[in-house]
Parts: sequence; structure tokens; C-alpha cells
Amino acid sequence: MLDTLNKLQASTKSEADKCIRLRDELKQLRDATQDISDKSKQELSFIATIKCEEIIKQSKTFLKSTLQDKFYISFQPNSEIVQYLSTLTGLGKIERMMVQDNPNKVITVQGKSEHNVKISSDLGEWDINAILVLSAKQILVADTRNKKVKLLDQQYQVVSHCSVTGYPQDLCDITPSEVAVTVNENNKNIHEVQLITVNNRQMVIGRKFQLQHECVGIAFHQGDMYITSATALYKYTLNGKLVSKMYEDTSDVDTGKNHC
Repeated sequence: MLDTLNKLQASTKSEADKCIRLRDELKQLRDATQDISDKSKQELSFIATIKCEEIIKQSKTFLKSTLQDKFYISFQPNSEIVQYLSTLTGLGKIERMMVQDNPNKVITVQGKSEHNVKISSDLGEWDINAILVLSAKQILVADTRNKKVKLLDQQYQVVSHCSVTGYPQDLCDITPSEVAVTVNENNKNIHEVQLITVNNRQMVIGRKFQLQHECVGIAFHQGDMYITSATALYKYTLNGKLVSKMYEDTSDVDTGKNHC
């Protein structure tokens, strides 16, 4: 776009310079013919007149061609950029939204429906411990009893699933296509955060890291993960490094989300 603008500006400047030159030449010839009053200089007057007619002809031709010139500019998008953008599920996400709550507002349930998310490889009845809706309207559920995370479509049909090492407790989205799952199983000393990538209705297990405490609830905010045990709140980096224990309350050992 800048190159095109520079070319147009250069062309406009060239035409303006030519217009000024023709004007100056006509002015000089006009002044010259007015100064020639002596009959003995009629030859010079004739030459000046011919010159004037030639410059006038050039000026008319220049003005005619300039008035007919028109420029049309159209933008052709880069096909590679368009193709890349079409693969994205979004351009970002809102980290925080302030909502003015009405304390007197009544929330009314309009209806309910039941859906079976059991699959053939399940060992028993399913037990949904967490649910997460991604930006692409895909739904993830943590089936604690069967140690699976299941991907549902908008009709609540299971389209993909993956097994985790223990009982999945909670889910949170890290990016529009990456999800963190807390996994806990006290009998086997398993306390982990497992990352899962969701792409084209498929789930791919990614990296994971082990924690030194029970791993129950999880949330992601401004590049950090906030993980709860049954009694405490911890802050971790995405690489699994403990930043701090932010809060702990041991007055009620059953505080927090159900843990296995």
C-alpha cells in the first residue's frame, strides 16, 4: 500500500512540475511579445507568436490527457494469511469482564434435558465431575469414575475421549484449543495436572506435571494456574513451577471440591 501511494505521489508531482513549467514559459513569451514594439523587430515578434502557439498547444494536450487519467485502487488479500486465519477458532479471549449484578434478579430454569455420555470402553456407570465449554462450542466433561475426559459435540454426543492416569477432578481452558485437567488418586499417590489439546474433534494428550499435594480444582488467569487441594490454594506457572501457597484453611477437612 505504501509503495502504491509513493508511486501515485511521484506521478502527481511530475504532472504538477510540468504544468508549472508550461505556465512559466507562456508568461515569459507573453512578456517578450509585449516588449517588442519596434517594427524592425517584427521577425522576433513572429517567432515569439509561433512559440506561444506551440506552448499553448502543448498545454491543451497536457490538460486533456491529465483530466482523462483516473486511478482505481483495489486490495488483494494475502491468500496465505486468509488460509491461516480460517484455521483459528478465535482471535483471543476476554480475561475479565465486569458485570453489574442485580441482587434482586431471579434466575429461572426454563427446562432441562438428560444425555447419556457412556461409551463402550467404560468400566461402569459414568460420573461427571466437571464440565467445560470451549470457544468453538465443543463440550468437555470429566468422567471421574471411568478416568476419562470426553469430548461432546453440540448435540451432546461423544465424538472423542482420552484416558488419564487417575480420577479427573476439574477442567479449565488454557488456550482456545488447550485444556488443563487436574488428576488425583490418593491410593496411588497421583496428583497431576494433565494438558490436553483439542483439534478437529480429536483429543491429544500433552505434557503433564506432578504436584506434591492433592490436586482438585483449577483455574487459569493471566498466564498462571491456580490449583486447589482440599484445604489450600496454590499458584503455579504453566511449566508446573510452584509460585506460592496463597491460602490455607484446615478448619474443615471436607472443604473444597470432592477429591478421590
